[in-house]
Amino acid sequence: MKTILSIQSQVSFGAVGNTLATMVAGVMNSDIATINTISLIAHPGYGIRAGGATNDDDMAAMLDAISALDLWDHIGMVTTGYMARAEQVRLTRDAIDAGKAITPLSVLIDPAFGDHGRHYNDTSIAHAIRDQLLPVADLITPNRFEASFLSDIDITDAASATAAGQALLADYPQMSAVIITGIVQDKSCTDILIQSDHIRQHNAPRLAHNANGFAGGGDLFASLLSGYHMQGHDMDVAFAKTADQTARILSHLDKQKKRDITRQAIAACLETI
Repeated sequence: MKTILSIQSQVSFGAVGNTLATMVAGVMNSDIATINTISLIAHPGYGIRAGGATNDDDMAAMLDAISALDLWDHIGMVTTGYMARAEQVRLTRDAIDAGKAITPLSVLIDPAFGDHGRHYNDTSIAHAIRDQLLPVADLITPNRFEASFLSDIDITDAASATAAGQALLADYPQMSAVIITGIVQDKSCTDILIQSDHIRQHNAPRLAHNANGFAGGGDLFASLLSGYHMQGHDMDVAFAKTADQTARILSHLDKQKKRDITRQAIAACLETI
């Protein structure tokens, strides 16, 4: 099995970004290589920001070294998440282009630029992701807020989410699927897979204690999906497994009133499938 190259954030405590992606890869027995866009002591939910973004020159050097070391042939998939600066988006696009010139690559873009009605950082990053990464994506996994921004369609329910996904597929014809997560209504939370000829929904009860969800919930979804894709599952099966297991893991943690996603919870829930 080839390696997943994951380009996103890293934290020392808690579980988001590459920290979480590495946990999931370990449980799923996937090979993963990580490049961190930012390194922090903990995710922002802890209330203290300590650490900082990877220097652009250092990030460029690491991405360029993949070609210099002839490593692209070992990589089967590139996944991206949180970007700390717009320049990191450009560097990532350049690296994907370089890799695709050498070997077939699947590209999953998790936009990771906002949630709950707000951007995490400057909106120039969201625009850069839309303009530079979506045109090379095979699959994207935006949450409700991100999908609304990218499609310019206000998402209020599954029907409007479907319309947004279809609009994105029309705008980016190389894209095979859009998965929109976290469509909350009343007592349920819906994830929806939109393809040109197929739509599938997964509904789960809303979390009882953590009403706004867990930090890293979207990262968990993208990491599980990447793992199942690399195992050779088709998109419908990979989506069904990912949506079900993400809901199971988060519900398990919510019932225990945990603060963070844990490797133990991931392993326990995957073992019961």
